[in-house]
Amino acid sequence: MIEIIDSSRLIELVLEKHKKLLDTYGNEFSELDSKLNALRQQSDSVKKEIEFTGTRIEVLTEKYHLLFHQAKKLREETLNAFFENMRKAGAANLHDLQRLGSRIEELEKKLQTSKHIEDEEKSITEIKKLLYEIESAGRKAGIMITCKGIIEKLNDADSSHRELLSLQNKPKQQTESSKDVEQQKGDIEARHNWLKHRIESHNNALVHWEKERGGVKA
Repeated sequence: MIEIIDSSRLIELVLEKHKKLLDTYGNEFSELDSKLNALRQQSDSVKKEIEFTGTRIEVLTEKYHLLFHQAKKLREETLNAFFENMRKAGAANLHDLQRLGSRIEELEKKLQTSKHIEDEEKSITEIKKLLYEIESAGRKAGIMITCKGIIEKLNDADSSHRELLSLQNKPKQQTESSKDVEQQKGDIEARHNWLKHRIESHNNALVHWEKERGGVKA
């Protein structure tokens, strides 16, 4: 036996179908919307990190070379003045101290071309040792010399270079992380947009059928 459904009942069934789909799609859309917003924030954060790391690498690359150069210039000024004072004082060990200065110059050249942090630190350690020896000789001769500023610049240069090396692989890691986030974002956006259009479509259908029913305003 075929059941005949009147227009009023048919409209109620159609409205019920659209409301049910809206409820289902709405719940999923709300969940995806939350995930998508989180991924967008994560994407922005990763991009900022990539930009910060790139800038930091540029700054550190320039900084540690500059600090080595400044340490060298300060060393030249300090030792030249010291050797001149030792010469005026007739110091017997002046030539020995000048040889230490020449060794420091050799080590400074190595610092400018060193490709390994271990070699660099060995050179810095030896330079500091030689500077301490020169300071000690100056005290014994009654001629004051302080190499603290030189040593501080060498230490700062070494710290900057260490930080630079620690960041070398970070851009690649951050780029891979960014790609992963963008992939997740893209996958969710496709479903998110589809649900958005379906919800709009069913809402429009509801308005239409409620008008047909004659009781609900658009």
